[in-house]
Amino acid sequence: MPATSLKAVTLRRSCQACARGKRRCDQRSPRCSRCETRGISCEYINAPLAVTNGAGIPSRKRASPPSRPASTPSHPIHIPLRLEIPKEYDPAAIRFLVNGLRTFPITFATSCKTIFVHPDLYTSGLPASMRDMQALCKLHIQAEQGDSPGDLLPLLHQRSAELHRRFNQSLSFEELLGCSQALLLAQCILALNKGGDPNQYSENLSIMLDGIAGRLWQQAPVQLPPTLSRRHAWLLAESVRRTIIVCLILKSTYSLNTRNYSVRTPFVDALPFDVRTNLWDDDSDEAWAAGATDGEDPMISLHGYSDALESGHFHQVPPFGALILAACKGKRVSSIPFPPPMPYAN
Repeated sequence: MPATSLKAVTLRRSCQACARGKRRCDQRSPRCSRCETRGISCEYINAPLAVTNGAGIPSRKRASPPSRPASTPSHPIHIPLRLEIPKEYDPAAIRFLVNGLRTFPITFATSCKTIFVHPDLYTSGLPASMRDMQALCKLHIQAEQGDSPGDLLPLLHQRSAELHRRFNQSLSFEELLGCSQALLLAQCILALNKGGDPNQYSENLSIMLDGIAGRLWQQAPVQLPPTLSRRHAWLLAESVRRTIIVCLILKSTYSLNTRNYSVRTPFVDALPFDVRTNLWDDDSDEAWAAGATDGEDPMISLHGYSDALESGHFHQVPPFGALILAACKGKRVSSIPFPPPMPYAN
């Protein structure tokens, strides 16, 4: 590499605000990205160095020839691509996300179905983890109606810890998926507890949700048994995709609800998404086959789907789409200016 090449380096010391909050600091100057986003003062114990010379020695350690005046470097210092995208949302969008996630335990208790849990996936009946969670969700409804939701929280915390241990010890993918979905239902109650401290944030919870999404993604089967019907195979793949997405939406909503900001990584944006959301509610193989007609590739990225929602491309937005729009764009469906349908060409 030529000696004139320049590259950004730092002393790898977090700013005071990130250190106090136990958050990752990208050590930008004069303010790191987190402090810049939050609009707060950013102070370093050791200020990051700006550049190094070609030998890797900080430029302030090497004397410059006196006859050469200080000048702007001829080679631009390119800012690296950000791996975390901070976001702050309107309080109305955050309330929509919180209320939407809080409904999942209720709908699961009454119908065994949510936008990420489908009862037809488990042909031999719900796994034990899901049956236990359904019973807890019914108790949650009773506690809410009796104005004593806090009485159930100790039991929910205990069962959530047990589910996490079972998740880590899962031997089959069906057991792994069942534990993941049961854990998400439990955290929809615990993480978004109405009586909890809205400013108390737990890094361990975010790490756990990241771990659930990551393990599902890594261990999802590449090939499915040929004995599965087309609908059953699609339900399995779609359940995995939706569980991962809801897991990361819950993580983001929890952060927004407690800290009023969240971050999104390129992994989330690149998640695959099936735009045929109506197939989730088809209750028979025949109805599913009629809706799953061959045509254009229905798979796009989650980022592409949220962009299409924001631009008004879809006129009928399902509940799952509304949740994604709020989580990815911070907008309600009612705020989207839908364009008129394009007329057919003669």
